[in-house]
Amino acid sequence: MIERLDVTKRELDQIHFNQMERADRLASVGEMAAGIAHEIKNPLTPIQLAAERLRRRFLGRLPPEEGELIDRATHTIVSQVEALKTMVNAFGDYARPPQPSTRPIGLHVLVDEVLDLYENDQRISLTRRFADGEPLVRVDAVRLRQALHNLLKNALEAIGETRKPHIRVETRYAQAEEQDWIELVVADNGPGLPADFGERWFEPYTTSKPKGTGLGLAVVKKIVEEHGGSVQAGNGVQGGAEFVLRLPLERPAGTPLESSTAAPPRR
Repeated sequence: MIERLDVTKRELDQIHFNQMERADRLASVGEMAAGIAHEIKNPLTPIQLAAERLRRRFLGRLPPEEGELIDRATHTIVSQVEALKTMVNAFGDYARPPQPSTRPIGLHVLVDEVLDLYENDQRISLTRRFADGEPLVRVDAVRLRQALHNLLKNALEAIGETRKPHIRVETRYAQAEEQDWIELVVADNGPGLPADFGERWFEPYTTSKPKGTGLGLAVVKKIVEEHGGSVQAGNGVQGGAEFVLRLPLERPAGTPLESSTAAPPRR
C-alpha cells in the first residue's frame, strides 16, 4: 500500500509539473504572438492599398501580356496580405489577456445568432438539436461567439470541397464533479480527426492544413477555459469530427436540472 501511494504521488507531481510547463510555454507563446501581431499589422494596409492602386491605374491600359502580369502580381499581393491579416488577427486573439466581461445569457439564443449567419449559405446544411429549456451560462458573449465561429470555420475547412458540408450543433445537460454543466456539441461530416489527435492539437501552431495558422483550436480552448469549462474532441460514430464544449450551468441554487432529452431539430 505504501509503495502504491508513493507511485501515485510521483504521478501527481509529474502531472502538476507538466501543467506548469504547459502554462509557462503558452504564456511565452502569448507574449511572442502579441509582439509579432504588433510588428506585422501596421504595414499591411498600405501594402494592400498600393497593390490595388497599381491595379486600377495600369490594368486595361497595358498590352494584354503585360496586363496579365500586373493582374496576377497584384492579385497575389492582395491575397497574401489578406492571409497575413488573418494570421495577425489569430495571433491577437490568442495573445489577448483573459478579461472577459461576463453575464448570464441564454446559450440557445447566442448559438442561434451565430448559426443564422451560416443559414443562408445554400452550400451548407445545418442541423440544430437543442436540449429542453433555455440554459443560462455566465459568459462573455463576444468571446463565446468567437469560439463557435472558430469551430464552424474549422469544420468547413476540414470538409473542403469533396462533399456538401453538413454540420450538427446540439446542446445537452450533464452532471459531473458535483457541478451542473451544459455541453455544446459541434459535429461535421468531414474526414474526422487524425489518428494522432490529442491535447497537442489544442496547442498553438499545430495544424494539418496547408494554410492553417494552428491557432483556431488553441483559441477555442483558451476561451472555454477562461469561463471555467473544458473542450473534448473525438470522431463521431458515423464519421466526422465532434467537438464538445462543456460550460458551467448558471441557475438558481436548488433548481432541478433540466431533462437531458434533446428536443427535435429546430431547423
